[in-house]
Amino acid sequence: MFTFTYTAREASGKQQSGTVQAHTQSEAIRLLQGEGKTVTDIRVGVKAGGTERISARIASGSIRREEVISFASQLSVMLETGVPLGEALTAFVEQSRSNNLRKVVEVVADRVISGVPFSAALAEFPRAFPTLMTSLMEASEASGTMGLMLGRISDYLAVERRTIRQIRGALTYPLIMVGFAVAVTLLLVTWVLPRFARLYESREATLPALTRVVMKISNFVLTNYVELIGGAFAVFFIYTVMRMFGIGSRLIDSLKLQLPVIGPIFTNFYITRAMRTLGTLLNSGVGLLDAVRIVQKVTRNYHWTQMWIHMEQSITTGHTITEVVMRARIIPAPIAQMIAAGERSGRLPAVLEKIADTTGEDLEDSIKQGTQLIEPAMIIFVGAIIGAIAIALLLPIFNVSSIIGK
Repeated sequence: MFTFTYTAREASGKQQSGTVQAHTQSEAIRLLQGEGKTVTDIRVGVKAGGTERISARIASGSIRREEVISFASQLSVMLETGVPLGEALTAFVEQSRSNNLRKVVEVVADRVISGVPFSAALAEFPRAFPTLMTSLMEASEASGTMGLMLGRISDYLAVERRTIRQIRGALTYPLIMVGFAVAVTLLLVTWVLPRFARLYESREATLPALTRVVMKISNFVLTNYVELIGGAFAVFFIYTVMRMFGIGSRLIDSLKLQLPVIGPIFTNFYITRAMRTLGTLLNSGVGLLDAVRIVQKVTRNYHWTQMWIHMEQSITTGHTITEVVMRARIIPAPIAQMIAAGERSGRLPAVLEKIADTTGEDLEDSIKQGTQLIEPAMIIFVGAIIGAIAIALLLPIFNVSSIIGK
C-alpha cells in the first residue's frame, strides 16, 4: 500500500492538501472522490508500513519467469516512450494481474521513489529477478539505456525459457515412463502375484522357472518392505549429504555430460547459456571480470562452475580467457578456437553471441534426436519388465486345467 500526496478542491471550492493510503493511484482518486473532493494533483509518496516488504519477499518466491519477462517488456515500452521510471512502475502496479508480482513491484517502486537505484531495488528480490537482470540494469543506469536494456533482458529471458522448456519436455517423457513401470511392477509384485501364489501352492503345482523367480522376488518385497523403504530413505539421505558437500553434485553433473543421449543435450545447453549470457553482459558494458563472476551462477554444473572460477583467477592474474578455454575438456575444440579468435580480434562479445546462436540450433537438433531415441528405448524397457512379469503369470495358466484336476 502506498501513501499518495494530493491536492484537491472541496465542494465549497476550497483547496486542500493531504495524504491518502491506497494500493494504486486510481484507488486513491476514487477514495477522495467518495469524500466529495475533486483531485487536481496526486503523486505517490512513501510506502506505508513495513510489513509489505516482508510480504513481498515471501511472494517473490512464487513469481514465474513469464511474469518477469512481461514486466521487463512492458517497462521497456514505457521507458522508451518517455515515461519516468517511478510512474512506469506505479502504472505497472495498477494494471498487473499477478498479486505476487504486484506486491514486489510496489516495494521496488517505493525504493526507487525514495532514491534507491533501480538495480539495487531489484537485487533485494533475487528469487524473482535473476542476477543477470540486476547486473544489466546496473550497467544501463550508468549509460542511460534502461529502456533498451529492459527490452534486451526480456528477449534473453524469453529465449532461456524456451530452451529450458525444450529440455524439460525431452526429459519428462522418460521419467514418466520409468515411474509408470515402477508403479505397475510394484502392483503386480505386491498384489497380483501373491494371489496366484496361493492358488498354485494349494494345488502343489510345479511352477516354471521364470514364475518361481518372480514369486521369490514378490515374497522378498512383501517380507522386507520395511527394510526396503528404510534403505530408500537412507540412500536419499546419503545422496543429500553428498550433494551438500559437492560429492553428489560432481557425480550427477558428470553423468549429465557423459551419458550417450543426454550428454549432447546438456553440453549444448550449458554452452548456449554461458556464451549468450557472457556475450550479452559484455555487449552491455559489464566488465569481463564481473561478467565471468555472473556466469558462474548461470551454468549450474560443477565442472562448468570450476572452469569459470579458473577463468576468474586467470583474468585476475593478468592472463586471458583463451588460456582457460583451450585447456577445458568440457568445451569443444572448435568453440574454444572461436573464442580465442574473438579475444585476439577484440570482437569477443559478437563471437560469443554467434556461438550461442549456433549451439542453440545444435541444442534443438540434439533434443529432437534424443527424443526420437529415448521414446522407443523407454517403450522397450517398460515392455520388457511388464512383459516378463505377465509371462511369468501366464505360463502356469496354460496348465491350469491339469493343476485343478489333481
